[in-house]
Amino acid sequence: MRRDPVVNLSLPAAGEADDPGCLRDGEAARLLDGLPWRRLVVLGDGRAPRRVERVDGYDRAPWYDRVADALRVVEPRLACLSLLGGREQSAAAVRSRQLPRALAFGGDLAVVQLAGHDVLHPAFDANALRTEVVRVVAPLREHGYDVVLVTPFDLTRSPGARLLGEKVLRTRQRAQSDTCATLALRHGALYVDLGARHPAAREEVWSEDGLVQNGRGQAVMAAAVVRTLGDHLRAARPVSAP
Repeated sequence: MRRDPVVNLSLPAAGEADDPGCLRDGEAARLLDGLPWRRLVVLGDGRAPRRVERVDGYDRAPWYDRVADALRVVEPRLACLSLLGGREQSAAAVRSRQLPRALAFGGDLAVVQLAGHDVLHPAFDANALRTEVVRVVAPLREHGYDVVLVTPFDLTRSPGARLLGEKVLRTRQRAQSDTCATLALRHGALYVDLGARHPAAREEVWSEDGLVQNGRGQAVMAAAVVRTLGDHLRAARPVSAP
């Protein structure tokens, strides 16, 4: 399996335009040229922040709006439905509450955020998580969706997740990552592992509560999704004859 490029988010950046983890001017148009998607749905266990915590030099747009805006650079008529709520939900709740609405939407691209709700739960069960993720991804694929699974930045660096202890968090997050990588391969989905892609990320991407990304984290997460979609499109293009 191809490994994502590693971007050191602990390096200082003057702002979004100079941050290697963020999209450059014109990058979305280049990466997404010829995209086939017209209807995007966003679902998952993360919450939609009412207000993204400000970071100097960064826009406060949430990651899912950024992804939709990037797609609209190429397809201005793109429709987007976000099913993220005001609080975290378990993967089981995503499957029972959000999935039916996503299927009814009749879209062609789904981004599924697994923000770590189950990983942080005291009764974490890796097998139960795997079952629920399958029960979300498989129906989406059967209904014609291209699916992107996204798992969080390194939770051991999150001020809001440290009570569990670093060893426990690493073990649980590794189990989640392994599960998603395997299921993505098996079901023909794409996978964005933010924890592996940006291993040096510390508080630079987290809000003060440590459970939601700040302005920088939102920008980096969106860029990772867009770049993954761009890689997928590039791999799918036919090779021109010499």
